This record gives sequence, C-alpha cells and structure tokens, in this order.
Amino acid sequence: MRQRLPFWAAVALAVVGALAAVVLLVRDERSSPVGRPVGADGFAAQASIVPRNQLFGEPVRARLELLVDRAVLDPDKVRVSPKFDPFTPTGAPRRTRRDFDRLTRIRLDFPLECLATRCVPETLTQDFDLSAAVVRYAGQPVGVVEWPRVTIGSRVGDFAQAQASGRGPAQQQNVDLPWRATLRLRPVTFAANPTLLTTLLAALALALLVASLYFVQVAFPTAPLGFRRLRRVKLTPLERALAVLERAHDQGIEREQRLALDRLAHELRTGGEPELAGTARELAWEQSVPDAGRTASFSARVRDLIAGRTNGSS
Repeated sequence: MRQRLPFWAAVALAVVGALAAVVLLVRDERSSPVGRPVGADGFAAQASIVPRNQLFGEPVRARLELLVDRAVLDPDKVRVSPKFDPFTPTGAPRRTRRDFDRLTRIRLDFPLECLATRCVPETLTQDFDLSAAVVRYAGQPVGVVEWPRVTIGSRVGDFAQAQASGRGPAQQQNVDLPWRATLRLRPVTFAANPTLLTTLLAALALALLVASLYFVQVAFPTAPLGFRRLRRVKLTPLERALAVLERAHDQGIEREQRLALDRLAHELRTGGEPELAGTARELAWEQSVPDAGRTASFSARVRDLIAGRTNGSS
C-alpha cells in the first residue's frame, strides 16, 4: 500500500484540481461593485423609440429600461412618470422585471400613436422632441431620462405621388427622409450548454492527466507513480513460494518459515533445481530456528535464479 501512495496522491491532486476548476467556472461568482453600470445614485436608465423615423399615423413603441442596484434602491419603490405629448398611449404600459445578482432590470413598454393635427408635418418631414421622463423613488424625483428625437414623414404631396406610382422612399429622388437604424444587441445564445461543456472539458482534462501519468510510468519504469502495481502480476509457483518465505521471514514466525522453506524446496525440485531444493529442505528442518542470515542469503540465490530465467525467457 505504501508503494502505491505516490500514485494515489497524484490522482487525488488531479481530482481536486479538476473539481476546483469546475467550481470556479460554474459557480455564481459575486462580482465586484467596481465597474458596475449604475452610478452612486443606484440606477441607470436608457430610453428608445421604435421606429424613430415613421410615416404619419404609424404606431410607435417607446421603451424605458432601468437598471437598479438593490443594495441602494428598492426596485418596488421605483416609479416613472412619462409624458409623450403630442403622442398618446394606445394601451396600458407593459412592465417586466428581471434580477441579475444584486441588479434588477425593469423594462417599461408604452404603445403610442399620434393622429392629431400637430403630428402632420408641415413639410416633407418634421422632428418631434418628447418630454423627458421623470424617475421617482418613494415619490421623490431621482433622475430624468431624455427620449430620442422622432421624425414623422408626410403621407401627402410628393411622397403620396411616389406611393401611387409604386416607387418606395428608397427609389424616390426628391424624398430624403433621414432614415435611421435602431441597433439593439440580440440575446446571447449558445450552441451547447456552457455548464455541460465545461464539465465535459474538465473531465477530459482529468482523463488526459491520468493518461499522461500512465505513459510517464511506461517511459520511466523506475518513476514512483505506482501504475505498474495496479496490475495484478501473475506469479509462478516458484515466485509465489519465495514471496511466502520472505513474508514469513519478515514476520519472524518459526513455523511459517519452516513451512515456507519446505514449500520452496518442493517447487525447486519440480523446477529441476535439486541442489537448491536440498538446501531449502535442510534449512526448513534443522533443529534450531532457521538462521536469518542463511535464509536471506538463500532467498537472494533463488531470486537470482528467477531473474536469470526471466531474462533468458526460460
């Protein structure tokens, strides 16, 4: 067992390292407050309108996103007082909430439209600046959010003629609406589950580590890794008898030593070594306790014999 300790220590170290890597990769790490996207007041806000460039009468969606630090503010006490003049709401606002670590994202969607005369462009296009939205906490204003500018294009005049002729705004030379693209990051998607992939890679790394230790043992047989001892070596009858003798000799039990020597004598005689068999029989049944020095010397002779047979493939 002591001879296998280096191997088991290496395996234990590899397992601990792999587990530590998995824990570090998949655990819900508490991020540092340094570099948070919210300020000292505990919240950040972003406003958007889709579409920002539209034709008269088109529905509009205004979105306000708040990021609240729960260590500073209670998200349940955050309210928004928006004003969209000259646009009017066409339905109740939609409020969604999602928590991330100690941050909370509150998203407010407002469906709007403007069919009033004020929204009819006097020329080809007209820009509108909506009133800022006031963010309140527990009834007290804590911030103001500006809406982006909205551009409304006329449906009459040159533009109406372009539609009647089947030409869109992109094909009409004298219609130059300042079309803008709304760039919005799409949600992150994964082809494979990150946690599962990390676990599989950690297991593969552990397998490669164990395999590398095994090949090191094969390349350097004297390395104390203990891989070779994991395989149960099939001993010949002579090798088994010698091993029993050496164990009995180490334990110092007289009866066991005599029986082991007698068994070894039988195996030597069977193997065609009558001289060594006679010596073993003499040591086994001499009147005094088998001499330790003579027994050790005899064991060495037998082991040399076994080594010679092995090297000679006999």
